[in-house]
Amino acid sequence: MTLTRRTFLVNSAQAAVAVTVLRSVPGVFAQAAAVQPVFAKLDAFIARHMHETGAPGMTLALANRDGLIRASTYGYADTKTGLKVAPETMFEIGSISKSFVALRLLQLRDEGKLDLNKPIAEYLPWLKINSKFQAITTHHILSHSAGLPGAPLLLDALLGELWTAWEPGKRFLYSNTGYNILGFLIEAIDKRPFAESMRAGMLVPLGMSASSPIITNDLRKVMAIGYEPLSEGKPFPVNGTLGEAQWLEVDIAAGSIASTPADMAKYMRMLLNRGALPKGRLLSEEGFALFTKAAINSPYRGEPASYGYGIWVSDIEGHTRLRHTGGMVAFSSSIDVDITGNISAFASVNANMRGYRPVAVTKYAIELFNASAAGKALPDPPAPPPAPDEVKNAADYVGAFTSLDGKKLELVAEGNKLILVHANRRIVLDRVGGDRFLVKHPDFDTYLLGFVRESQQVTQAVYGPDWYLNEKYKGPKTFEAKKEWDGFVGHYNNDSPWYGDTRVVMRKGQLFLDGTQPLVPRGDGKFGIGDPEAPDWISFESIVDGRAMRFNFSGIIFRRIFTP
Repeated sequence: MTLTRRTFLVNSAQAAVAVTVLRSVPGVFAQAAAVQPVFAKLDAFIARHMHETGAPGMTLALANRDGLIRASTYGYADTKTGLKVAPETMFEIGSISKSFVALRLLQLRDEGKLDLNKPIAEYLPWLKINSKFQAITTHHILSHSAGLPGAPLLLDALLGELWTAWEPGKRFLYSNTGYNILGFLIEAIDKRPFAESMRAGMLVPLGMSASSPIITNDLRKVMAIGYEPLSEGKPFPVNGTLGEAQWLEVDIAAGSIASTPADMAKYMRMLLNRGALPKGRLLSEEGFALFTKAAINSPYRGEPASYGYGIWVSDIEGHTRLRHTGGMVAFSSSIDVDITGNISAFASVNANMRGYRPVAVTKYAIELFNASAAGKALPDPPAPPPAPDEVKNAADYVGAFTSLDGKKLELVAEGNKLILVHANRRIVLDRVGGDRFLVKHPDFDTYLLGFVRESQQVTQAVYGPDWYLNEKYKGPKTFEAKKEWDGFVGHYNNDSPWYGDTRVVMRKGQLFLDGTQPLVPRGDGKFGIGDPEAPDWISFESIVDGRAMRFNFSGIIFRRIFTP
């Protein structure tokens, strides 16, 4: 089943708010009428946001210290059957699970079973970490400051020897590998399986009976269908075609929780109450203070913030905000908890659209409720994003570009539109960021079209392995590369939907991943991705007739495939 923007727009009239649950809450929210304008503006924005992004379905929870204010659902859990998202429909929350893992470890600390500053190898003696620095601790891993590899999500990365690239505690690098280690740490300390420990220590005390600590095949009947870009491994346009994603069981601590909006409201209520439950506490005041203490500076989606334990912590206009996002193979989520303002929001969408997260929805919900509580005019919704084909500096790219083997690109501008003239067609380009563009034509659907500047002037264009020059380019035209690198070029695949396929190309004597990320030789036969000193690396292996049959991405194996 595929879902196009046209299909979504045709059906959108049926995709209004499916369920609203409103409870009596103190102060300005005591009367349902007081919050109706808030809900109306929020629902209108969500309808627009789903049109703009092509999101199939969404679930939203709003809560304060007394609990659930509203659980609302939008759109489709299954576009093929027309099944709408319902309050009981489960969504995967992705890396928001990391905050649950952090809190479970802080519970074990409260019980005297865990020293956050003790080398983790003392708890997990089987764990092999090659490091020239001080030993890494649970504190380092919880705060993503251990210097461990950042990218690998699969447990394969733990089967061999791990390594640290930087001194622990000095730099932030988001590491799924680290949080997968923490799942084993919970098992080692609690003496029971990760899922059982998480359910008993977190979900049961919170009353989250409609949630699961891991994603199993048994959940398929109550889970929304997840969607992902139909063309795997290729550039994805705004409102591009989506297809049903491969189903995947997930049992790793980096992101394995599935939940409903009402259950997530119970979680947010606990956060707003600083670890307190209606009866008793989930963890101590001291434990919650450690959870939210700024451990290391780390911007949150471009905004000033610090990372605590499994959560980003920000001060926004005097309000303490706890925030995180989650991305799964086919789900995208966001949580925003304003402890000072006594309001929180969680949203999840049953699609992964190349980096999309419903942050705009949770952020606007917080802004609306805070304005209403202060007796201020409700803020307008965020401005629509600029149209991808609006290129205000289109004139920068105009001209003829020619490759060394005679291929040509012709770029023209019409107002704010940048147009590629190709095969007797005029193709309007979509900007995806900076000097990179998506070309909606079969001849250019594998890579992004990029431009290179020198002294602020565009002098070169690049597309995968192809390099084009204009009359302004005065630099060298020949480059040396190691002969064996020719055998690394190719199309590679990992069977897990977490990774899928990628391409390695050679351009100007340098290897690039998917035509954009430079592979930098490290001196040990491996390549860094952009930065030779970063923890993640690539090595090419199993050479047959001069060609690598696979490459190793920080412990994750991709094999060569013989398709274009």
